[in-house]
Amino acid sequence: MTRQGATFTFRDVLGDGGLIARRRGDYERRAEQLEMAAEVDAALRERRHLTVEAGTGVGKSFAYLVPAILFAVEDQVRDYRPDEAFPWGPDEAPSGEGASPDSPKKTGEKAALQGLSERIEAAKAAASEILQPQNVADASKSRSAFGVLEGGAESTAETRRVVVSTHTIGLQEQLFEKDAPFLSSILPFEFSVALVKGRSNYLCRRRFASAAKSAAGGTLFETEEQKEFERLKKWLETTLDGSLSDLSPAPKPEVWNEICCEQGNCLGRKCPFFERCFYAKARRRLDSAKILIVNHALLFSDLAIRNIGGSILPRYDAVVFDEAHTMEQVAAEHLGVELSQYQIDYLLNRLYNDRANRGLLVEEMARVPFGADKETFERAARWVDDCRFRAEEFFASLADWLEARPGSSGRVFERRIVKNGLSEGLARLRDALRNASDSLEDPARRQEYVAARTRVETFLSALENWLGQGEDGFVYWLEKSRFRGRLKIVMKAAPIDVAPILRKTLFNVVPTVVAASATLTTATPKSRKKGNKSGTDGGGLDAATAEETRRAFAFFRSRVGLSDARARALGSPFDYRRQMTLVLARGLELDDAAARRRGIGDGERASFDERRFYAALREYIAETDGGAFVLFTSNERMRRATEALFPWFAENEYPFFSQSEGLPRQKMVRAFKETNRGVLFGVDSFWQGVDVPGAALRNVIITKFPFLAPEQPLVEARLEAIEARGGSSFRDYLLPTAILKFKQGVGRLIRTKSDVGQVVVLDSRVHTKSYGREFLRALPDCKIRIDDFS
Repeated sequence: MTRQGATFTFRDVLGDGGLIARRRGDYERRAEQLEMAAEVDAALRERRHLTVEAGTGVGKSFAYLVPAILFAVEDQVRDYRPDEAFPWGPDEAPSGEGASPDSPKKTGEKAALQGLSERIEAAKAAASEILQPQNVADASKSRSAFGVLEGGAESTAETRRVVVSTHTIGLQEQLFEKDAPFLSSILPFEFSVALVKGRSNYLCRRRFASAAKSAAGGTLFETEEQKEFERLKKWLETTLDGSLSDLSPAPKPEVWNEICCEQGNCLGRKCPFFERCFYAKARRRLDSAKILIVNHALLFSDLAIRNIGGSILPRYDAVVFDEAHTMEQVAAEHLGVELSQYQIDYLLNRLYNDRANRGLLVEEMARVPFGADKETFERAARWVDDCRFRAEEFFASLADWLEARPGSSGRVFERRIVKNGLSEGLARLRDALRNASDSLEDPARRQEYVAARTRVETFLSALENWLGQGEDGFVYWLEKSRFRGRLKIVMKAAPIDVAPILRKTLFNVVPTVVAASATLTTATPKSRKKGNKSGTDGGGLDAATAEETRRAFAFFRSRVGLSDARARALGSPFDYRRQMTLVLARGLELDDAAARRRGIGDGERASFDERRFYAALREYIAETDGGAFVLFTSNERMRRATEALFPWFAENEYPFFSQSEGLPRQKMVRAFKETNRGVLFGVDSFWQGVDVPGAALRNVIITKFPFLAPEQPLVEARLEAIEARGGSSFRDYLLPTAILKFKQGVGRLIRTKSDVGQVVVLDSRVHTKSYGREFLRALPDCKIRIDDFS
């Protein structure tokens, strides 16, 4: 990256007097951010993997985005003139954290990075779709999946692309709407950033035109759905990108699913609307983008498809996982199998609904008045009805199987646990749809049947795989789920250990993978405890610190298969000794001796402990006059606490929000931020990914250590696998996963340098169990207070 002896590096952006400092007058250099950027830069240049834990406040996004951008545009960096390094002085540069690029050469980036955030949730939903190799874009077949082109030639700087993957929507919005546009406005290089969304986020003009004809004939929508369709017709006249992010409020799924781009339902260049296709334009933008922002779900779906010869994403050379602590969880979900009666019923109703006189087959039978073709569609309609009956019977058998095992986790050990007539019905329907599509001359109508047949084949494959337990190293189970008031059975399967799969499809193929998070280590290295810094000399780790750091990362790396990677644990710029007090409550639960002294029998102890627990909650919430998150590990315990304490909250006029009342998480957080005395009860999703800086949140109360429920089928199978190879399921899995989630919960409190507050731990095991100290060792150095309730 040199020319005439000069070098442009990440330090010219992040360091003292760098581009960010020149743009922002209040910018403070952060040593940890520079250390992380140096590690990411080296990993990219040297084509190796990196695991890095960086505490809250480090500024992780800039620490990986800046090196990633410079790596992707190295050809421009190499040819850059040193005297152009700072195109404006501090007085000339626009101010403001989210300043947009306004110079002529940046207008393209500005336009490309606007207005796509309102419904990023849809991208996550689309990423969970089952994709088929025949849906892969033709371009992906002519080149390899990653940074090596066909013939073995390495990718050049001109072709480089970096994928940044996150878990939460909030971080995606921050990267795409705030961080990337800001860097685009100050960096003297041309690059584009794309937010990758699934195909079904885009309207298909061909399907819309077809739906308009069907709607006019009354064979597609009910009255309310027809009104929604008319709204979308008006929206289509003005939309710029044809995606859900440009549409508010979100459309009814029943309508959108009839007009969106659908897997396997694309004519490609043969489509009469191809030149105006929203999805095709989005794909072309991806092909030219240097930085792709995705979510973990979409990335792991892409890996699954690449494993069978296809792809969702264009070629890329490196991946940066932010929020990497969720990698194992999301990988297991998206590398597994899921099939429900709802999925099958939905497809069957789209094909033929006799009661409503709607569906694809109804339209075709109306078009063909008599003859062999009409019989072809009538036969397909009969097989739809046959499949509907078989599906009802099959899933009822699964429900009976589960009902006969009260207290069971739903785990399935035997193959073919019930009689299966559904596969035969699906096979016949598949053949009938093939005959129907072959009889059609209109390519657009034929493609609808091809897509339906492909989906039937997908269901048939998933059904046979699950019943035959066709994947080695997978766990299979049944779950109960409610949809529109009806109990549904869901068939699920997931890999017990994702590490071998990720080694094969990711770490052994992609030259550089960076896994970053604020919580990847199960113990804070002693060198980092001192002053909350990294304990390094800036040039590397001494042998003792390096070994201690490797041990701290050992659990995460073993679970995802990232064995060969440099490990760095960086501290936080926050002063936790000043900003945070850790309050450890003792004596909330009676032991045998204390119960005998109080004359409390075994039957009364649980009730006594619960009353004491509620009293402690009232005391700690009153201590900070609200401003509290109360984190639970059980929905049932949260529900009981909500009922018990609601009158007290009302009496003391605390604004109260409880997840047990069914409020959406984002709405709860938004409302909590708007009050200074709010109290929020939350479970799993509130332990991580929720950011409430400032005085609105000054008290985080952890009711129990967040151990996984060992009876969950996937957890149970993992524990068995660990024990089978001679390990300790508690020490090797349950304890480290709980410590990492505990750190996430504690991390909700201090989000800025000015935040001050307390974290209260109500779990008595912090005092009574030897492993209680391990939870404390994982936290930054802070003040500790012990309250005794005995």
